[in-house]
Amino acid sequence: MTCSSARHPGFFGLKRQFLLWIGVIYLITGLGALVLFAWVLHGVTRQLGEDFAIQYVLRQKDRLLGPIQRELALARKLADSPLLKHWARDESDPVLRAAALAELDSYRRYFADRSYFIALDASKHFYFNDATDAYRSREQGHTLDPDLPSDSWYFASIAGTADFNLNVNYDTSLDIYKLWFNVIIRNGEEKLGVGGTGLELDRFIQTALSEDRQGVNTILLDQDGAIKAHRNRAYIDFNTVAKGQAERNTLYRLLASPEERTLLSERLEQLRYNQLPVTVLRLTVEGQPYLAAIAYLTEIDWFVVALVDTAHVYSVWQFTPFAILLAFSLLALAVAITLLLNRWVLNPLARLHHSTQAVAAGDYRQLAIVDNHNEIGALTSAFNAMTLTVRQHTEQLEHRVEERTRELQQAHQALATTHRQVLDSIEYAQLIQQAMLPTPEVLKQALEDYFLIWNPRDLVGGDFYYCRIDERGGLLAVIDCTGHGVPGAFMTMAVNAVLNHVTSALCADDPARILREVNRLLRATLNQNDRGEAFENGLDVGICYRFWSKQELCFAGAQFNLFCQDAGETPLMMIAGDSHSLGYRRSDPDWTFRNHWIEAPP
Repeated sequence: MTCSSARHPGFFGLKRQFLLWIGVIYLITGLGALVLFAWVLHGVTRQLGEDFAIQYVLRQKDRLLGPIQRELALARKLADSPLLKHWARDESDPVLRAAALAELDSYRRYFADRSYFIALDASKHFYFNDATDAYRSREQGHTLDPDLPSDSWYFASIAGTADFNLNVNYDTSLDIYKLWFNVIIRNGEEKLGVGGTGLELDRFIQTALSEDRQGVNTILLDQDGAIKAHRNRAYIDFNTVAKGQAERNTLYRLLASPEERTLLSERLEQLRYNQLPVTVLRLTVEGQPYLAAIAYLTEIDWFVVALVDTAHVYSVWQFTPFAILLAFSLLALAVAITLLLNRWVLNPLARLHHSTQAVAAGDYRQLAIVDNHNEIGALTSAFNAMTLTVRQHTEQLEHRVEERTRELQQAHQALATTHRQVLDSIEYAQLIQQAMLPTPEVLKQALEDYFLIWNPRDLVGGDFYYCRIDERGGLLAVIDCTGHGVPGAFMTMAVNAVLNHVTSALCADDPARILREVNRLLRATLNQNDRGEAFENGLDVGICYRFWSKQELCFAGAQFNLFCQDAGETPLMMIAGDSHSLGYRRSDPDWTFRNHWIEAPP
């Protein structure tokens, strides 16, 4: 039976129909989403930026205050130490000096930067040690000079009225940039010096501004608007405490207009006097418009400023209407696709699936109905053609399997017959090999009292024992021939024949001579003297001869040893045979074997 070839779907193909309808749905929903998005975005952008800026600056405030407050509190505790105050009055006392330096080192271990400094007003000596303890035993660095600009911070701090100040400065003697916590050491109204710690500037800026994201820039200002922390070090105002207002790098200098400077100054004053918790205003900084959120750090009299570029910061939650529209659009698209799939794909595939199940069950007569001229219809036609092909091949295969099964059965029967014939031959050979072994009566006559262990691995093999009795005595031999199974059995037949010839024609009471003659005759029998392609076949053997007339036993061995023990408690004794095998090509035909005489029990 044949089937017509599948028709090409052409213009009405399933793929084109899907793309057309999906395109129409996306155009409709996309246009509606675009209109709604533009309407929502116009009213949301400003509020979104303000909300984000306020939350961001408050989070920065909380994050910065903790570490700074901790360092400041510890620095103020250091400045309030009675021991340090006592030492400041009597700096030359070595006992006080050692105790004071030990206490300073104790504070150093708890400062975040693991560093401290102290400057004593009486001598103007400056003491310092850092996290690496590099200045131990040389903490006194230099003497402060009011004429040096690098030391102006100290004299400005002593001259001021504040109990402390936070000063960003570069210390030329130490060659470091730090945010210094300068705390006045007082004894009542008397100022004894300045002490505290410092935070490495780059690390402090990295920590303070680590949460900055794209479109957001965090700046720290002091009470006068001087920039204390900025990602660009060029904007930072160093040694502010020793500068006049006109010399400082302030945020005011970066603003575009006097109106913005005035507005910023007013808002900072309002924050400083608790009139506002946080303020938001629009500023143009270096020509770039920003939404600025400012919060006041009361404890250190600083301000944290977050400059937000609203073009880069949006909140996803503000676009809920758009998300809802998108969800409904996707739902409508899913419904439309489901309906189309059900009509053009699912129903035809269900019928095709029914036919495939019938074919899977072995019924190749059921063919699917082709009622659409699209990809599914082409697939159905191809399936019908495949079903017919499979049916034809299945019938041919079943016929071949039947023929092959008959051939295998015949081969199996022939193999079984051959196996039975071979096994019968081997079993018969076993009977022949066992027939040449001495009977128990012969062994009893030769040895009187004996036991025998003989357990061949195969039906026939290369191991056997030999016994012969004459008027002078009895001979016993144990032989291990080359090979197992049938080859070994053939060797035993040859060796048995040679032994019979030697013991009957030459001698039976000289084991050493018997070994020599067996070696010579077996090499000749197996053509081991020929230098052609001869096989290495031979044997190992041990021979004993017991004399009737005297209580002696004669033993000779070729790679065999004799173990013997007298009656009683005497130890087991081993008599070694010659280390020379018989019958092999490598065996020396002129080898002289040795006889060993043993006293036999009566």
